[in-house]
Amino acid sequence: MPVIPDLESSFPVQRRESLPVPADPPQPPAQDTVVDPCTCGHGPQAHEHYRPGTDCGACGRTTCGEYRPANSAWRRFLRSVGFDR
Repeated sequence: MPVIPDLESSFPVQRRESLPVPADPPQPPAQDTVVDPCTCGHGPQAHEHYRPGTDCGACGRTTCGEYRPANSAWRRFLRSVGFDR
């Protein structure tokens, strides 16, 4: 039977080295630009469903019940006279 001279050196030990920390954290992914947003901030595609209704798929029916373009002529007029929502 073979003899092990030093029993403690034959067992593997856990590494104690730490990984280097990056200097700058990674940037979040770029957000898609919404073309012709609703007043809720989501695009028209969030208001399209496979079911009847025009409520926002991200906000829900209680927050945004229908698609209202944020930059329509009527809203631009209201902003110009000081009735901005």
